[in-house]
Amino acid sequence: MIKIIMLIAFGIVSGVLYRLGGIGKPFNTKYRDFGVPLITFCAVLLITREVSVQLVLSTVLLFASLTTYWKFISRLIGQSTDNVHWYNWLFTGLGYGLALVPMHFAGIPIMILLVRAALLAILTMQWSELIDDVDWEEFGRGFLIIITLGIL
Repeated sequence: MIKIIMLIAFGIVSGVLYRLGGIGKPFNTKYRDFGVPLITFCAVLLITREVSVQLVLSTVLLFASLTTYWKFISRLIGQSTDNVHWYNWLFTGLGYGLALVPMHFAGIPIMILLVRAALLAILTMQWSELIDDVDWEEFGRGFLIIITLGIL
């Protein structure tokens, strides 16, 4: 029960940091880029109770995935890059999820990691397409990154 409450609390903090990173001045993207991976590190540590090279690598990969909306895919298929499309959000969520794949080598079954990645891809796309309020939209994406850790 405590882990569930902690995941929700970490999810809220992650959501706030994700949104702060998208606001602009006086904030910048580093609130999202560094903050969300740090909170994810803490949340995974809560679950695994072990700091590992794999956890550090996953944290770095999540940082990298937070720096793109995969707009190059739009260019590849001849679509506008002025907006983020549903397929960009799908790949964005997939990138967030796949960042944790190195945790397989720390003992988390690969199938669970891949199911979480697929779930996070679908949830990120659905949330981003359905929510019109940018504050809630960005908060939700940050929250989803953490709350989906509950399946590990």
